[in-house]
Amino acid sequence: MRKALITALAIIKDNLSSRTTLFFVIFFPLFLTLIFALGFGSAAQPHVTVVVQGNSSLAHFLDSSSLFTGTTGMGMREALLHNYIFAQVNGDKVYLYYPQDDSYLIPSLEALVQEFFSGNKAVTFQNLPQEGFSYYGYVISGMIGVVSLSNGLFGITGVAAGYYRDRLVDRLAASPLRSYEWVMGLIIYEIVITLISIVPILLLGIAFGFLPLISLSFIVFLIISTLMFAGLGSVIFGLSPKDKLFVAQTAANILVFPLMFLSNAFFQIEAFPTVLRPLVAYQPLSIINDVIRDLVVYNTLPSFAQVVYIGVATVAFVYAGGKLMKLRETD
Repeated sequence: MRKALITALAIIKDNLSSRTTLFFVIFFPLFLTLIFALGFGSAAQPHVTVVVQGNSSLAHFLDSSSLFTGTTGMGMREALLHNYIFAQVNGDKVYLYYPQDDSYLIPSLEALVQEFFSGNKAVTFQNLPQEGFSYYGYVISGMIGVVSLSNGLFGITGVAAGYYRDRLVDRLAASPLRSYEWVMGLIIYEIVITLISIVPILLLGIAFGFLPLISLSFIVFLIISTLMFAGLGSVIFGLSPKDKLFVAQTAANILVFPLMFLSNAFFQIEAFPTVLRPLVAYQPLSIINDVIRDLVVYNTLPSFAQVVYIGVATVAFVYAGGKLMKLRETD
C-alpha cells in the first residue's frame, strides 16, 4: 500500500500542475451545475408526484393527468422529504401537505380531486404548506454523483492513456511497482480530485440557499462511489489495446453520457417515459444519487439493498481492474 500511496502522490502532483486538469476538475463541474440549476430549474419536474393516502383510485386518477403523478405506499414525512405532495383522504375532507414552493399547483390539484369525486360527494380541503427542498438541492446533489462517475471513468482512462503515450509506463514497469499498486495509485488520485471537485459545487449550493448535510457517512460513500467508477475505468482501459488508446477514451464517453443523462441526476424518474423508468431507476449512477440525497438532502440512511448493490459493484470492478490493467505482461 505504501508504493500505491507514493504513486498516487506523484500522479496528483503531476496532474494538478496542469491548467487543463484544473479546469475539468473544478470549473467544468461548476459550469454544468449552473446550466442545470439556472437553465432547467423551471422545467425540471414536468410531473409533480402526489402521494395519496386513503383512496388508491384517486392516485390512479391523478396519474392519468398531464400534471401529476399519483402514487401510494409512502408516509407523509417520507413524501415531504422527497419534495412530493401528500394528499390524505378522510371521508369528505382532503388534507393537502405540500412544499411551500409548490403552492401554485394546489388549485389545479384541488380541481382534479373535485372532478374525481364529482357526483359522489362534495369534498373540502385543508391546505397545510410545509418546508420542502428546491430543485437546486436536487441538481447539486445529483452533480456530486456525476462528478464521481466522470472522474472515475475519464480520469482513469485519460491519465493512463497519457502515461502510455508519453512512455512513462515503461519507466514504471522497470520499477518494483506491481500492477495492482499502479491501479490503486490511479484510483487514490481520482478520489482526491473528486473531493476537490465537489467543494465548489457545495459552495454553489450554499449560494442558492441549499445547505447540504455533510457527514462522515457522506464522505465515506463518496469515496466508495468513486472507487466503483474508477474500478470500471480500470476495466475499460485494461481491455483496450495499448496501440489504440483512443478506444478506452471512446468507450468511457459511450458509458458516461448515457449514464449521466439517463439517470436521476437532474430530473426525477417520473420525468422519463414509462418504458425507460426501470433502467433509469436501477442503473449505478441513480442508485448512487439516491444514497447521496438520502445523506445530504433528506438526512436519512440508505437502504440495505442500496449498500449491497454499491458494495458488490465496487469490489467487483476494483478487483477486475487490478487484474486487467497491467504494467507489464508478466504480472
